[in-house]
Amino acid sequence: MKRSTPYLLLLPALLFTVFVLVYPLLQNLLNSLHRVSLIRGTGDWIGLANYAKVFEDSVFWLAFQNTLLYASVGTLISLLVGLGFALLLNMKLGRITNVMGFVYTIPWVISPVVAGFAWKWLLNDNFGIINHWLISLGLTTEGITWLGDPTTALLCVIVARVWQFYPFAMVMFLAGLQAIPEEQYEAAAVDGASTPGKFFHITLPNLRSVTGVLLLLGLIWSFNDFNMVFVMTRGGPINASMVLPVLVREFSFVQFDLGKGSALSILIFGMLIALSLLYLKMISRREAS
Repeated sequence: MKRSTPYLLLLPALLFTVFVLVYPLLQNLLNSLHRVSLIRGTGDWIGLANYAKVFEDSVFWLAFQNTLLYASVGTLISLLVGLGFALLLNMKLGRITNVMGFVYTIPWVISPVVAGFAWKWLLNDNFGIINHWLISLGLTTEGITWLGDPTTALLCVIVARVWQFYPFAMVMFLAGLQAIPEEQYEAAAVDGASTPGKFFHITLPNLRSVTGVLLLLGLIWSFNDFNMVFVMTRGGPINASMVLPVLVREFSFVQFDLGKGSALSILIFGMLIALSLLYLKMISRREAS
């Protein structure tokens, strides 16, 4: 009985995991191999035909390109902004540091759905505060349709993503900065190193592992981000800001082709698994060192 007790205690969590994660994944995989429609139900086995339909769809390649831009550009800018604020907080300016730290971390604790609606309101072409400021400063005479213009929609979503992700990067960088031994800076000062020299030869090398982890985490989270894009633009206008997670919804619940949507979701799952394996490999290297 003592040997079986731990397994019995784990059984509820195991059943919950199977019900919430494993079963939907297997069902999704089966759907991707069948002709499945929300209207007509499950049809015949068609093998990899749904995957072929995904690759033949021009919107898929546009969404894939947009997703790469959204994930890579948004993550890189978030890391730069987070590093800048982390350096500022690491100066230890007294009480003002605590206040700034609180203000800077607010975007991270806000729900992505709430953040998306907030940015949608800020960028509204009729009553958005950003257009109000631009008109007040004389930079434009009428409201700019930020989210309705194909040339600016994806850029606006990336800005919103940066705003929400940079606080996490800032906290991680701040922890990395505080872990750097002060003796390294003292030795560099004795050798006559300048402030930029200390930054490039001491600070950045010590933050290399943190940067790698943040880069992979940002790519993984952004690659699978549905809420921000869907709330702000729903992939429009004319698919200008369409990303892969939103395209899964488009295939499944707008075109009613659940088999095609399931195939795309399996492809996204494979991409995320590859990025996750890179993340775990990087973590193991960091722990080994």
